[in-house]
Order: sequence, then structure tokens, then C-alpha cells
Amino acid sequence: MDPLTCLPASLRPYINIKENPLSKIDTSNSQAGSSQTATITLPRWGDIFRKIRSWLCTWEIYPILFVVAFLRFYQINTSEFDGDQALVFRMAHDAIYHGLLPATSNIASIRIVNPPAVIYLLMLPAAFSANPLWGNLFVGLFNVISVLFTYIFVRRYYGRLAAIIASLLYATAAEPVYFSRFIWQQNLIAPFVVLFIFVLFFGVVERRRGWLFPALLLFGILIQLHETTVILCVPLLVALLLAPGTVRWRDLTLGIASLLLIFFPYLLWEFSIKFADLHTILNVSMLHAHFDNQAFFYYGLFLSPYDHIPTNTHSLLYMLVPFLVWVLPEWR
Repeated sequence: MDPLTCLPASLRPYINIKENPLSKIDTSNSQAGSSQTATITLPRWGDIFRKIRSWLCTWEIYPILFVVAFLRFYQINTSEFDGDQALVFRMAHDAIYHGLLPATSNIASIRIVNPPAVIYLLMLPAAFSANPLWGNLFVGLFNVISVLFTYIFVRRYYGRLAAIIASLLYATAAEPVYFSRFIWQQNLIAPFVVLFIFVLFFGVVERRRGWLFPALLLFGILIQLHETTVILCVPLLVALLLAPGTVRWRDLTLGIASLLLIFFPYLLWEFSIKFADLHTILNVSMLHAHFDNQAFFYYGLFLSPYDHIPTNTHSLLYMLVPFLVWVLPEWR
């Protein structure tokens, strides 16, 4: 039997098959030893550097990064700046210059106080400057990194061509570009979502252990950035069902401990107000729900941010109206 068949695919490049000297002994015993032995060789620094060099020689990633960076940083000083942006960056600035540990961030539209993860992240640019333009640049950089993560993830699991198409679509879609240029909690979600899916694939596809701890940590960060990301518990539960053998108790313990750590200030706040925000969320969840086709409208905005037919007959978009009219119903 080939020893490689008993090992995960991720370990097979580091297995060396050698002839077993004991197999050369002539014996009539039916329990004679195997003719092959397998030894595991851990990856060396040279192998790691060669892997990094191969990625750096991937030529198509450079024009993709140029496009995504240009669209997110060009005239970023003209991006949206409202009350929410001013309040969030001011809280990050005050936390740095007054030595504060924020327990919350701004107030949501349903009148609950959001968790403080966005403040902690924006404390990085606020430590260098009180100018909120650096907060915009920080958000733009986060979303450039998310496109890079998308390319790496798709190429690893679906191939080079799929990675080029996916990253280019992500880099040039109108709505992701718009929401990558100003300060807001939701605008920082993208790279964490890609990393979260990446970690799930480590456990389910590659059958690696140790994925549950970072998955729970990333899940907690995503919930802090916006509560609607709680829906990602569905793929997390599916991953647990598909790869139960990769789950270790220490990963579960570390994951729960990390959640308690990042939510500790917010839980103190909720305890001080007797969990009033939780009651608000429960009351809102009891409201009547309805279904509509609004999602298809937003899918159309991925291709074009215009909700009316352009009137400039000399523009390129006006020439594309016959091709986009089936995508954007409001143009008909």
C-alpha cells in the first residue's frame, strides 16, 4: 500500500519515500515488513522564500492592484464625510490622545450603540494624524488588501483564470468602489470576510486542524463591525458538520476566550445599561418582514451606479445603454 494515500494532500509534497532495508531480508514469515518507509520533512525557509518569489513573479496581480488602488484613492479627499464619519474618527482620535479604552462606537439606525471594533481599527491612522483623510486612506487600503486576498483565495482553490476574473470584477464594480472610499463600519468588513472563508476552506477542503480558533476570532470581529454579519454563522456551522475531525478542544477554548476578550468592554457597557440594546434588537426582530426585488436592483448597481438613463450623448455609458437596459430595469 502506498503510504501517501493515508495522508492529506497538503502534506504529500513533504513526504519522502525510502526503501526499507528490512525488506531485503529473506523471510518466510507472512508478517514481513513493508518494502517502503515514509519520512516527513517539514518545509524549510528556502521553500517558503521560493513560494513567496513565485507569487511575486505573478505578473497579472500588479495591473490588478494598480486598477484597484487607482479607483479607491483617486481624489479620495472628495469622498463622503457626514456626521457618522466625523463622530467615529473623533472617538478614535480621543481614545489615542486621552488614553481611553472605547467600550462602544456610534449609534445605529435602530438606536442601539454599536460595538467598538471600528474605533480600535481607526486608532491606527488617528495615532499619526487628526486629519480624517487618513481614515479614508486606511479604509481604502483595507479594501485594496481585500481584492488581493480575493485573488489569492480564488487562485488557490479555483485556478488562475478564475482568480483574475474574480479580482477584476471586485476591483472595478461600482458599488464596492464607492464603499471603499470613506469611513464607515461596513466598509472595513470585506478583508475579514475573505479571511473568514479562507479559514473555513483550510478546515473543510484541506482538512487542516487549528482553523476553528481564527474562524471564531474573525467571526467576532465581523459581528462587531456590523451585526448583520451574524448570518456567517451558517457557513461556520456547515464547516463544523463537514470537518468534525479537524476540531480540537483547545481551538474551541481559544476561540471562546478570544470572543470574550474582544467583547469584554462592550459587555461591560451592556451590563451597565441592563442590556437595553438587546431588548431593542429583539423588539425590532418582531416587526413584520417582507420580500421584494431590491436585491436585484443592487446587483445592477454593481455594473453601473446610475439609476437614470445618462443624458450626455457623447459619454461611453450612453453608448452602452442598449446593452445595460436588461440589467437595470429603471432604464426601460
